[in-house]
Amino acid sequence: MSKLKVIAAAIGMTWLGIAAANAAPGYSTANVNLRTGPDLDFPSVEVVADGTPIEVAGCLKDESWCDVIVGPNRGWMYSEYIAFERNGDYVALPDVGIETYKIPAVTFAARDYWAHYYVGRPWYADREKWIAFAPRPRAGWRAPAPGVRVAGWWRDGYRAPEIGLEIPLEHWKKHHHKEH
Repeated sequence: MSKLKVIAAAIGMTWLGIAAANAAPGYSTANVNLRTGPDLDFPSVEVVADGTPIEVAGCLKDESWCDVIVGPNRGWMYSEYIAFERNGDYVALPDVGIETYKIPAVTFAARDYWAHYYVGRPWYADREKWIAFAPRPRAGWRAPAPGVRVAGWWRDGYRAPEIGLEIPLEHWKKHHHKEH
């Protein structure tokens, strides 16, 4: 391996380690797909079970999708299915914003992302299709307005997920699940 490749690999691994170290700990609030990119058409990496601990590495600027680490997997999840513990309750990420948890705004570059996280995965053979795919704006989503946020602001007719957690709009109550 050339010196340049070794240096590039070391920088890449350092960057990935920093991103993981700076990730914000949260929980999934429903059984939700972890996708290989920020669009419903991207392949699913796995279904993340309701109440699963996750790490949020970053979110798109409009806060619609977040780059999430779940155990050994990494992918994209709708932000409305991400909650953080706050004063003994859970609060939906969009209700408080990424600044509250110091989550960086990130962009999605399919070629780089797939090269870092999906080499050897079953869908990787079709990567050129997905690298060329342009994620679309999330249907029904609008970027957050400045100032204080009202629960459910992000979507007209929003209803909190009904799976697992008993959720009033303003707070997620703690979810106790059995370890498997």
